[in-house]
Amino acid sequence: VPESDFEKHPEDDDDEDPEEDPVDYPATEPFETDESAATPPPHPAYRTTARIPIPAPVPMPAWTDSEVVRLLAISSPPASP
Repeated sequence: VPESDFEKHPEDDDDEDPEEDPVDYPATEPFETDESAATPPPHPAYRTTARIPIPAPVPMPAWTDSEVVRLLAISSPPASP
């Protein structure tokens, strides 16, 4: 099996890191923002609003202690095996 010679084609090295070799990579300017330009609000047709009605909870009467004792005293069928 012939060994590959990396020294013959140094330009084929795709593993270059811009931090290690910054000469080959163009410098980028930071993105500038225009603080005075305000973004206009979206057209009303593109605004999404939804109102979902939530029903009020049904009032439940509180159980008295005597009702709880009576319900606990009722025999229940045995659990199935």
